[in-house]
Amino acid sequence: MLKKITSKLDIHTLEVLIKSSKTMIVKIIGMIAGLSVSIFLGRMLGPEGLGIVSFANKFGMILLILTMFGFQNVIIKFIAIAKGKLDNNGIATALKTSLVFNGLLSLCIACIGASVLPFILDIWSYNQDLYIPLLIVFVMLIPQTISRVYGSALNGFGKIWQANLVDQTLSAILVGLGLILYWTFNIVFTPVSVLLLYAISRIILAVVVKVLWNQTFKSKIKGQFNFKPMLKMAKPLMLVTGTGVIASNADVIMLGVLGTFKDVGVYSVAGRLALLSSFFLQVTNAAIAPKLASLYDESKINEMRLMVQRVTKGLTIVALLFITFFVVLGQWLLSFWGAEFQEAYWILVILSIGQFFNMATGCSGMILVMCGHEKIYGFVSIFSLLLNLSLNFVLIKYLGALGAGIATATTIILGNIIQLILAKKKTGISTLFFNC
Repeated sequence: MLKKITSKLDIHTLEVLIKSSKTMIVKIIGMIAGLSVSIFLGRMLGPEGLGIVSFANKFGMILLILTMFGFQNVIIKFIAIAKGKLDNNGIATALKTSLVFNGLLSLCIACIGASVLPFILDIWSYNQDLYIPLLIVFVMLIPQTISRVYGSALNGFGKIWQANLVDQTLSAILVGLGLILYWTFNIVFTPVSVLLLYAISRIILAVVVKVLWNQTFKSKIKGQFNFKPMLKMAKPLMLVTGTGVIASNADVIMLGVLGTFKDVGVYSVAGRLALLSSFFLQVTNAAIAPKLASLYDESKINEMRLMVQRVTKGLTIVALLFITFFVVLGQWLLSFWGAEFQEAYWILVILSIGQFFNMATGCSGMILVMCGHEKIYGFVSIFSLLLNLSLNFVLIKYLGALGAGIATATTIILGNIIQLILAKKKTGISTLFFNC
């Protein structure tokens, strides 16, 4: 069966499939670990406790935008170029520059955040038991930033699946092991104790990724601090990366601010399930990006079109399977978290419709970036973010968690349709497979 499928693929699509396989395995393991942790916490903490943990982690993701300052892709590019030139000094310089800058930035943000946190919570009327959880989030910023820097360095060095392993998969596994220890030694499960476990896992992860890097790059060269060229590239990338991360986490944050943490807990489970299908898109995008850049540079437009349309066809089939599964068995699936989480059924269906459009439009956004239209992609990202924030603000007030789902799905659908149209207009390539 496998030979029959691969025999029908062109060489570029086949290469994308092969390069995606190891990364996909790592992400599947991480997905299983993350779901298991979420189910366990849903059972132990209930919707409100899980909501506090989810809110804190999402808040931390947004803070990481500031601490990384767009340097993730910069590190990848600088180290990849230096590796291609066998320039060990260039590799060491890129890493040292980022460690110093991003490390100090994370320390400053953590200290400032911890200092102003009491004043913020005094203004926010619904802040029960949030001081310690958010304080832990600020402390976690430092090891998380270090992990991201070394993970990006591994990615730039060509260790793709290892970078994905330490990005999220290993963290979920460490938290899962910690929960087993909590259970074994009868440690009380509270949002604070769980977030402390997340903090410990982040510290262990930082140590592990540092060891992996030392085994990968064995040169003793220390490198120099060369900030300006990396900062020049990082500033526009921060805008694109930042809008994407904020948009993907804004629903939970705004629901926590405008709604209740029970809403956050219920919504976060639906969101986690709906996003299961999108990891196939993330994996294929990571593998397809360099192929798009090289083929476009060689003006092989027809080969690009054939490759992306075949990939999109596969992604659309996967998305259809997921949305069918959620519609038919969504209630049963949500019951794993507990009876209270079954009210998230319609949120799950709505979010899965949004993810269907995300998958079915393929890598249109990646085409814009890889074909030299980064600014256009940036404008679309800003538009999507503003639309997302506006819709969430209005709909959460009237519909609560369901409103957040409608706002997020609407933003995903409109944003992807716009990217699809612009990619076709600017490059002549449509990702839709209908004429494939």
